Amino acid sequence: MKNKDFREIQVSSSLLVVIFLGVLALGVFIFLLGVSVGKKQVRVSSPTQIVTQQIPEPVKEPPVKPTAAEKEPAPAAILQSSAGRSQPAADELASKAPAKDSVVKAPVEANKTPAGVSGLYYVQVAAFTERAPAQALADKYKKQGYTPVIDPRPTSTKTWYRVRLGGYASRDRADDLLAKLNAAAGKKTDFQIVHD
Repeated sequence: MKNKDFREIQVSSSLLVVIFLGVLALGVFIFLLGVSVGKKQVRVSSPTQIVTQQIPEPVKEPPVKPTAAEKEPAPAAILQSSAGRSQPAADELASKAPAKDSVVKAPVEANKTPAGVSGLYYVQVAAFTERAPAQALADKYKKQGYTPVIDPRPTSTKTWYRVRLGGYASRDRADDLLAKLNAAAGKKTDFQIVHD
């Protein structure tokens, strides 16, 4: 057998420490770069979900009592001026007579925005990209005695289903409802008052 020449590499202990620290720094850099790229990829690929907070106990609004003006029959002047008309026309005029201190109420359903009703104040509690979670939240609020509205708003990329409560003619009533929701949650919520 032939003797093979072997060369031995000699490294001092200080050079060995420098090499070790260099390899360690390179590994940390590669790890942090991977974490950064991973976070960006998650943001790009995952759809945005809005999480709403749960209200622990139901809060019900007190029923609105009709005022004396609403209980009164239509003014006599309107009925007298419509004496020559047919009965349905007289009833139509009588129903158009405004009652003093009456509150405008919108017929609101849990499935859709009231058609042709604008200028009302709502408390928006959530917005979803799918209808099913919006409907579930609206049903929850309906069981608690509120009047929920699901307002679908299409954008260029997707449709947002906004869950709103109320439908008040005055902002004060919407402010009161927001205060009740905050009190029920035990903290200030991120719910908003919106005006259509």
